Amino acid sequence: MCTFATDMKLPALFNPSNDMALAANLRQYTPPRHIQQMEEDLADLARFWDEGPWGWSLATKQRYLQRGIPENELPSDEWLAEVRRLSSREFGTSYYEDMMKWGSEEMMKWRLLPCQARFITDLSSLESFILHSSPLILKAPWSSSGRGNIVTGSNIEHTTLQRISSIIRQQGGIVAEPFYANKDLDFAMEFQVTDKGVDFLGYSVFLADETGHYAGNWVASQEELLKKINLPTELLESLITYHKQALAELSYRGFVGIDMMRLTDGRVHPCVEVNFRMTMGLLALLLYNKGIRDDQLLAGRPDQGFSAQIADGLLSIACNKSC
Repeated sequence: MCTFATDMKLPALFNPSNDMALAANLRQYTPPRHIQQMEEDLADLARFWDEGPWGWSLATKQRYLQRGIPENELPSDEWLAEVRRLSSREFGTSYYEDMMKWGSEEMMKWRLLPCQARFITDLSSLESFILHSSPLILKAPWSSSGRGNIVTGSNIEHTTLQRISSIIRQQGGIVAEPFYANKDLDFAMEFQVTDKGVDFLGYSVFLADETGHYAGNWVASQEELLKKINLPTELLESLITYHKQALAELSYRGFVGIDMMRLTDGRVHPCVEVNFRMTMGLLALLLYNKGIRDDQLLAGRPDQGFSAQIADGLLSIACNKSC
Protein backbone atom coordinates (compact mmCIF):
# COMPACT_ATOMS: atom_id res chain seq x y z
CA MET A 1 0.00 0.00 0.00
CA CYS A 2 1.44 3.36 -0.99
CA THR A 3 0.40 6.23 1.25
CA PHE A 4 1.38 9.86 1.63
CA ALA A 5 1.78 11.68 4.92
CA THR A 6 3.85 14.70 5.84
CA ASP A 7 4.37 16.83 8.91
CA MET A 8 4.85 19.90 6.71
CA LYS A 9 1.85 22.13 6.10
CA LEU A 10 1.88 22.54 2.32
CA PRO A 11 0.75 25.89 0.89
CA ALA A 12 -2.79 25.77 -0.48
CA LEU A 13 -2.91 25.77 -4.27
CA PHE A 14 -5.82 26.32 -6.67
CA ASN A 15 -4.89 24.20 -9.69
CA PRO A 16 -8.12 23.11 -11.48
CA SER A 17 -6.02 22.17 -14.51
CA ASN A 18 -4.96 19.09 -12.55
CA ASP A 19 -7.35 16.71 -14.33
CA MET A 20 -5.75 17.74 -17.62
CA ALA A 21 -2.31 17.28 -16.05
CA LEU A 22 -3.31 13.76 -15.00
CA ALA A 23 -4.26 13.00 -18.60
CA ALA A 24 -0.92 14.31 -19.88
CA ASN A 25 1.00 12.55 -17.05
CA LEU A 26 3.94 14.94 -17.39
CA ARG A 27 6.04 16.69 -14.76
CA GLN A 28 6.30 19.80 -16.89
CA TYR A 29 2.73 20.40 -17.99
CA THR A 30 1.41 23.67 -19.40
CA PRO A 31 -2.40 23.93 -19.59
CA PRO A 32 -4.18 25.86 -22.35
CA ARG A 33 -3.85 29.63 -22.03
CA HIS A 34 -7.43 30.26 -20.84
CA ILE A 35 -7.00 27.64 -18.07
CA GLN A 36 -3.73 29.29 -17.05
CA GLN A 37 -5.59 32.59 -16.88
CA MET A 38 -8.31 31.05 -14.71
CA GLU A 39 -5.73 29.69 -12.26
CA GLU A 40 -3.97 33.06 -12.13
CA ASP A 41 -7.17 35.10 -11.74
CA LEU A 42 -8.66 32.79 -9.10
CA ALA A 43 -5.50 31.85 -7.20
CA ASP A 44 -6.87 33.60 -4.11
CA LEU A 45 -9.58 30.94 -3.77
CA ALA A 46 -6.94 28.75 -2.12
CA ARG A 47 -7.22 30.82 1.06
CA PHE A 48 -10.50 29.08 1.85
CA TRP A 49 -8.96 25.66 2.56
CA ASP A 50 -6.25 24.88 5.08
CA GLU A 51 -3.48 23.44 2.95
CA GLY A 52 -2.49 21.43 -0.09
CA PRO A 53 -3.48 21.53 -3.76
CA TRP A 54 -6.83 21.30 -5.48
CA GLY A 55 -5.56 18.01 -6.93
CA TRP A 56 -2.41 15.89 -7.08
CA SER A 57 -0.40 14.88 -10.16
CA LEU A 58 3.23 14.78 -11.27
CA ALA A 59 2.82 18.38 -12.42
CA THR A 60 1.50 19.44 -8.99
CA LYS A 61 4.49 17.86 -7.30
CA GLN A 62 6.78 19.72 -9.68
CA ARG A 63 5.10 23.04 -8.83
CA TYR A 64 5.76 22.47 -5.14
CA LEU A 65 9.39 21.51 -5.85
CA GLN A 66 9.78 24.77 -7.78
CA ARG A 67 8.46 26.59 -4.71
CA GLY A 68 11.27 25.09 -2.67
CA ILE A 69 9.35 22.35 -0.86
CA PRO A 70 11.76 19.43 -0.14
CA GLU A 71 10.99 16.29 -2.14
CA ASN A 72 10.86 14.16 1.00
CA GLU A 73 7.89 16.25 2.15
CA LEU A 74 5.97 15.51 -1.06
CA PRO A 75 4.21 12.34 -2.26
CA SER A 76 6.18 9.67 -4.07
CA ASP A 77 5.76 9.11 -7.81
CA GLU A 78 4.27 5.70 -6.93
CA TRP A 79 1.57 7.34 -4.81
CA LEU A 80 0.85 9.86 -7.57
CA ALA A 81 0.50 7.04 -10.10
CA GLU A 82 -2.14 5.49 -7.85
CA VAL A 83 -4.00 8.81 -7.60
CA ARG A 84 -3.96 9.01 -11.39
CA ARG A 85 -5.41 5.49 -11.67
CA LEU A 86 -8.15 6.24 -9.15
CA SER A 87 -8.97 9.57 -10.82
CA SER A 88 -9.66 7.91 -14.17
CA ARG A 89 -13.28 7.38 -15.14
CA GLU A 90 -12.24 3.81 -15.98
CA PHE A 91 -11.77 3.28 -12.23
CA GLY A 92 -15.00 5.19 -11.56
CA THR A 93 -16.83 2.68 -13.75
CA SER A 94 -15.39 -0.29 -11.84
CA TYR A 95 -16.23 1.47 -8.54
CA TYR A 96 -19.83 1.80 -9.72
CA GLU A 97 -19.91 -1.87 -10.81
CA ASP A 98 -18.67 -2.97 -7.39
CA MET A 99 -21.28 -0.75 -5.79
CA MET A 100 -24.02 -2.58 -7.66
CA LYS A 101 -22.85 -5.83 -6.03
CA TRP A 102 -23.82 -4.17 -2.78
CA GLY A 103 -27.15 -5.97 -3.06
CA SER A 104 -30.00 -6.27 -5.50
CA GLU A 105 -32.49 -5.68 -2.68
CA GLU A 106 -31.02 -2.23 -2.03
CA MET A 107 -31.13 -1.45 -5.76
CA MET A 108 -34.77 -2.44 -6.10
CA LYS A 109 -35.87 -0.83 -2.82
CA TRP A 110 -34.36 2.56 -3.63
CA ARG A 111 -34.66 2.39 -7.44
CA LEU A 112 -30.93 2.85 -7.94
CA LEU A 113 -29.88 2.86 -11.59
CA PRO A 114 -27.82 -0.22 -12.51
CA CYS A 115 -24.34 0.38 -13.85
CA GLN A 116 -24.52 0.52 -17.64
CA ALA A 117 -21.26 2.41 -18.16
CA ARG A 118 -18.53 0.78 -20.23
CA PHE A 119 -14.87 1.64 -20.77
CA ILE A 120 -14.33 1.37 -24.53
CA THR A 121 -10.94 1.27 -26.23
CA ASP A 122 -11.85 1.20 -29.95
CA LEU A 123 -14.50 2.59 -32.28
CA SER A 124 -15.86 -0.82 -33.32
CA SER A 125 -16.71 -1.61 -29.68
CA LEU A 126 -18.38 1.78 -29.41
CA GLU A 127 -20.52 1.10 -32.49
CA SER A 128 -21.61 -2.20 -30.97
CA PHE A 129 -22.50 -0.49 -27.68
CA ILE A 130 -24.53 2.17 -29.51
CA LEU A 131 -26.74 -0.54 -31.02
CA HIS A 132 -27.88 -1.50 -27.53
CA SER A 133 -28.01 1.93 -25.93
CA SER A 134 -28.66 5.30 -27.54
CA PRO A 135 -28.38 8.22 -26.95
CA LEU A 136 -25.07 8.10 -25.11
CA ILE A 137 -22.87 10.39 -23.10
CA LEU A 138 -19.18 9.77 -23.76
CA LYS A 139 -16.58 10.91 -21.23
CA ALA A 140 -12.81 11.27 -21.49
CA PRO A 141 -11.04 9.30 -18.73
CA TRP A 142 -9.50 12.47 -17.29
CA SER A 143 -11.35 15.77 -17.55
CA SER A 144 -13.41 18.02 -15.28
CA SER A 145 -16.50 20.23 -15.25
CA GLY A 146 -17.97 18.38 -18.22
CA ARG A 147 -15.31 19.61 -20.66
CA GLY A 148 -14.52 16.07 -21.86
CA ASN A 149 -18.15 15.00 -22.35
CA ILE A 150 -19.86 14.26 -25.67
CA VAL A 151 -23.57 13.52 -26.10
CA THR A 152 -24.37 11.57 -29.25
CA GLY A 153 -27.05 9.43 -30.87
CA SER A 154 -26.79 6.40 -33.11
CA ASN A 155 -25.55 8.47 -36.06
CA ILE A 156 -22.24 10.01 -34.99
CA GLU A 157 -21.04 12.95 -37.08
CA HIS A 158 -17.60 12.71 -38.67
CA THR A 159 -16.16 15.56 -36.60
CA THR A 160 -17.45 13.89 -33.42
CA LEU A 161 -15.88 10.58 -34.47
CA GLN A 162 -12.58 12.38 -34.95
CA ARG A 163 -12.82 13.85 -31.46
CA ILE A 164 -13.68 10.43 -29.97
CA SER A 165 -10.76 8.83 -31.83
CA SER A 166 -8.45 11.52 -30.50
CA ILE A 167 -9.54 10.90 -26.89
CA ILE A 168 -9.11 7.12 -27.28
CA ARG A 169 -5.68 7.60 -28.83
CA GLN A 170 -4.47 10.07 -26.21
CA GLN A 171 -6.08 8.63 -23.07
CA GLY A 172 -6.39 4.93 -23.88
CA GLY A 173 -10.17 4.76 -24.10
CA ILE A 174 -13.46 6.50 -23.40
CA VAL A 175 -16.34 5.83 -21.01
CA ALA A 176 -19.78 5.37 -22.59
CA GLU A 177 -23.05 5.29 -20.68
CA PRO A 178 -26.72 6.01 -21.37
CA PHE A 179 -27.68 9.67 -21.54
CA TYR A 180 -30.44 10.49 -19.03
CA ALA A 181 -32.48 13.32 -20.51
CA ASN A 182 -34.85 13.27 -17.51
CA LYS A 183 -32.27 14.49 -14.99
CA ASP A 184 -33.93 16.44 -12.19
CA LEU A 185 -31.11 17.27 -9.76
CA ASP A 186 -27.32 17.02 -9.43
CA PHE A 187 -25.93 16.49 -5.95
CA ALA A 188 -22.86 15.04 -4.28
CA MET A 189 -21.45 13.63 -1.07
CA GLU A 190 -18.15 15.05 0.18
CA PHE A 191 -15.66 12.91 2.13
CA GLN A 192 -12.17 13.15 3.59
CA VAL A 193 -9.96 10.06 3.85
CA THR A 194 -7.28 10.13 6.59
CA ASP A 195 -5.12 7.57 8.36
CA LYS A 196 -7.80 7.53 11.07
CA GLY A 197 -10.64 6.65 8.71
CA VAL A 198 -13.18 8.23 6.36
CA ASP A 199 -15.20 11.26 7.43
CA PHE A 200 -18.42 12.32 5.74
CA LEU A 201 -18.16 16.11 5.46
CA GLY A 202 -21.57 16.90 4.04
CA TYR A 203 -23.82 17.14 0.99
CA SER A 204 -23.51 19.55 -1.91
CA VAL A 205 -26.04 20.47 -4.59
CA PHE A 206 -24.89 21.86 -7.92
CA LEU A 207 -26.11 23.00 -11.30
CA ALA A 208 -24.91 21.47 -14.57
CA ASP A 209 -26.35 21.45 -18.07
CA GLU A 210 -27.46 18.28 -19.85
CA THR A 211 -23.92 17.46 -20.98
CA GLY A 212 -22.47 17.94 -17.50
CA HIS A 213 -20.93 21.39 -17.92
CA TYR A 214 -20.67 22.87 -14.44
CA ALA A 215 -22.66 26.02 -13.65
CA GLY A 216 -22.51 26.50 -9.88
CA ASN A 217 -22.99 25.20 -6.32
CA TRP A 218 -25.56 26.28 -3.76
CA VAL A 219 -24.03 27.76 -0.61
CA ALA A 220 -26.54 26.74 2.04
CA SER A 221 -27.04 24.80 5.26
CA GLN A 222 -27.14 21.02 5.19
CA GLU A 223 -30.82 21.19 6.12
CA GLU A 224 -31.58 23.38 3.11
CA LEU A 225 -29.54 21.14 0.80
CA LEU A 226 -31.30 18.02 2.07
CA LYS A 227 -34.63 19.66 1.21
CA LYS A 228 -33.39 20.18 -2.34
CA ILE A 229 -32.11 16.59 -2.57
CA ASN A 230 -35.49 15.34 -1.28
CA LEU A 231 -34.60 11.64 -0.96
CA PRO A 232 -35.28 9.23 1.92
CA THR A 233 -32.86 9.64 4.84
CA GLU A 234 -32.40 5.87 5.03
CA LEU A 235 -31.22 5.77 1.41
CA LEU A 236 -28.74 8.61 1.88
CA GLU A 237 -27.36 7.09 5.10
CA SER A 238 -26.97 3.72 3.35
CA LEU A 239 -25.01 5.37 0.53
CA ILE A 240 -22.78 7.20 3.03
CA THR A 241 -22.08 3.94 4.87
CA TYR A 242 -21.20 2.16 1.63
CA HIS A 243 -18.86 4.89 0.39
CA LYS A 244 -17.08 5.17 3.73
CA GLN A 245 -16.39 1.44 3.70
CA ALA A 246 -15.28 1.39 0.04
CA LEU A 247 -13.02 4.45 0.33
CA ALA A 248 -11.38 3.09 3.48
CA GLU A 249 -10.05 0.16 1.45
CA LEU A 250 -8.04 2.46 -0.86
CA SER A 251 -4.54 3.79 -0.23
CA TYR A 252 -5.66 7.32 -1.14
CA ARG A 253 -5.63 10.05 1.49
CA GLY A 254 -7.40 13.33 0.88
CA PHE A 255 -10.74 14.75 -0.24
CA VAL A 256 -13.24 12.76 -2.32
CA GLY A 257 -16.43 14.05 -3.92
CA ILE A 258 -18.96 11.55 -5.30
CA ASP A 259 -21.45 13.06 -7.75
CA MET A 260 -24.97 11.66 -7.98
CA MET A 261 -28.16 12.36 -9.89
CA ARG A 262 -31.89 12.27 -9.19
CA LEU A 263 -34.21 11.68 -12.14
CA THR A 264 -37.73 13.05 -12.60
CA ASP A 265 -39.19 9.55 -12.17
CA GLY A 266 -37.59 9.21 -8.72
CA ARG A 267 -34.73 6.91 -9.70
CA VAL A 268 -31.24 7.70 -8.43
CA HIS A 269 -27.87 7.47 -10.17
CA PRO A 270 -25.60 6.83 -7.15
CA CYS A 271 -22.20 7.23 -8.82
CA VAL A 272 -21.95 9.65 -11.74
CA GLU A 273 -18.37 10.70 -10.90
CA VAL A 274 -15.78 9.91 -8.22
CA ASN A 275 -13.45 12.91 -7.75
CA PHE A 276 -10.24 12.26 -5.81
CA ARG A 277 -9.49 15.94 -5.16
CA MET A 278 -11.02 19.16 -3.89
CA THR A 279 -14.36 19.99 -5.52
CA MET A 280 -16.53 23.05 -5.94
CA GLY A 281 -19.08 21.32 -3.74
CA LEU A 282 -16.57 21.03 -0.93
CA LEU A 283 -15.56 24.66 -1.44
CA ALA A 284 -19.23 25.68 -1.13
CA LEU A 285 -19.47 23.67 2.07
CA LEU A 286 -16.33 25.32 3.48
CA LEU A 287 -17.59 28.78 2.58
CA TYR A 288 -20.88 28.19 4.37
CA ASN A 289 -19.10 26.85 7.48
CA LYS A 290 -16.86 29.95 7.49
CA GLY A 291 -19.94 32.18 7.45
CA ILE A 292 -19.40 33.33 3.84
CA ARG A 293 -22.90 33.09 2.41
CA ASP A 294 -24.03 36.47 1.13
CA ASP A 295 -23.54 37.91 -2.34
CA GLN A 296 -19.88 38.79 -2.74
CA LEU A 297 -16.82 38.53 -4.93
CA LEU A 298 -14.44 35.80 -3.73
CA ALA A 299 -11.60 36.08 -6.25
CA GLY A 300 -10.75 37.71 -9.57
CA ARG A 301 -12.37 40.71 -11.21
CA PRO A 302 -15.73 40.47 -13.00
CA ASP A 303 -14.73 43.24 -15.42
CA GLN A 304 -11.55 41.48 -16.57
CA GLY A 305 -10.88 37.76 -16.93
CA PHE A 306 -12.27 35.15 -14.53
CA SER A 307 -14.12 35.76 -11.28
CA ALA A 308 -15.57 33.55 -8.55
CA GLN A 309 -18.54 34.90 -6.67
CA ILE A 310 -21.63 34.10 -4.65
CA ALA A 311 -24.81 35.60 -6.10
CA ASP A 312 -28.30 34.74 -4.88
CA GLY A 313 -26.85 31.85 -2.89
CA LEU A 314 -25.05 30.30 -5.87
CA LEU A 315 -21.26 29.91 -6.00
CA SER A 316 -20.09 30.15 -9.61
CA ILE A 317 -17.14 30.96 -11.82
CA ALA A 318 -17.65 33.44 -14.66
CA CYS A 319 -15.49 35.09 -17.30
CA ASN A 320 -15.93 38.11 -19.48
CA LYS A 321 -15.38 38.21 -23.25
CA SER A 322 -11.60 38.41 -22.87
CA CYS A 323 -11.41 34.87 -21.39
